[in-house]
Amino acid sequence: MGQIDLDDISVSSQFLFQVFRSCYDLGARKPVLLSALNITDSQLRDPKGRFNSYSITALYQASIHELGRDNIFPDIGRGMIPTGFSDIGYAMMFGDTIEDVLQATAAAIDFGTNRPMLKWERTASACRLWCDPASDGAKDLVLVIFSILSHVGNRITTGGLAPAKAAFFKHSEPKSCDGFVRVENYPLTVPCFFNQSQTYLEMHPHVVDLPNPLSNRMLARAAQQQLSSFQVNELQPIPLASLSYNYLFYLLDKSGLSLDAAAETFGMAERTLRRKLVAEGASFRQILERVRRDACQLYFLEGTRSLSEIATKLGYSELSAFTRAYTAWHGRSPSRDLAAHIALAA
Repeated sequence: MGQIDLDDISVSSQFLFQVFRSCYDLGARKPVLLSALNITDSQLRDPKGRFNSYSITALYQASIHELGRDNIFPDIGRGMIPTGFSDIGYAMMFGDTIEDVLQATAAAIDFGTNRPMLKWERTASACRLWCDPASDGAKDLVLVIFSILSHVGNRITTGGLAPAKAAFFKHSEPKSCDGFVRVENYPLTVPCFFNQSQTYLEMHPHVVDLPNPLSNRMLARAAQQQLSSFQVNELQPIPLASLSYNYLFYLLDKSGLSLDAAAETFGMAERTLRRKLVAEGASFRQILERVRRDACQLYFLEGTRSLSEIATKLGYSELSAFTRAYTAWHGRSPSRDLAAHIALAA
């Protein structure tokens, strides 16, 4: 696998948003992070947006300067582990085996790319995840990706088994890598080797073959069908109603969700967006209700969250508002349906 021009590598707005949010949760200020990216908040929310992978480096450097610390790769990775269906790739948590989870994680990181950055390879004696952007300029992106994969695998195995055997990097060791190798107050350590011929993460075959304790085929199938709506075909025009659906589903449990914010993201006035949606036989409110209804089905299939938590994830400020909405959708209260799904998931 030869070295490629990193300028040709891009990441989706969804992936960049996860890095952004993780840096923000660590304490970096939003204006500082946006300034480092040289974009607006609405551009970051654009579901069709793509960014040069150097944006990851910009966020990382801005964060270490803002926080006054170097070894934040593991913390960024931990913060990017999906926690809800508006996070791209959440369905990965419910595959049949640990290998399924790791493969789906890699696919989620690669979401929307024309040329995959990651490639899974399985032989009789080894499992490896190769990283394509081998240039020195990609080292921050590579470390963040491998940190995510290591922590996701460790989370799935409840910390008892480390699926990652070792990490190999083509570039030299960055000054801040020590935190990735030895994580304070965290049981997982991943030996890292630098100045290698290729960049890849090597897995323990006996671990990745283990069944996933969180396996839920119904949920994985339903979530995968939902996530397929995020796929963008740049050769065909996308109906504004579909784009609005993707925008809302992605940001459902985030702040600042409104018709005005959506219009800004799409580069038009609020009344223009409203008029164009009406021309397509839709309205922003109707689309939001559909998004909430679809996401609610996934949370119920998961069978692990309380009604209050689901209501919050769906963007409702009060449980009573969610209860009224659910009753209007299905003609019955949500408590009975949730209890039935929890019983099935048990």
